[in-house]
Amino acid sequence: MSWLEEHPTLHRVLLIVYYLAVILGLIAMYGRGDFSTTPFVYQGF
Repeated sequence: MSWLEEHPTLHRVLLIVYYLAVILGLIAMYGRGDFSTTPFVYQGF
């Protein structure tokens, strides 16, 4: 039996911290992107 199985609250807290770290990592990698349209989209109009 693992020490983590003996503490379900700690297991839940660590899982929440893990998911928050993944989400924050994704925001850090992709959050500063340039979402402006490229100029060639409007050249035909």
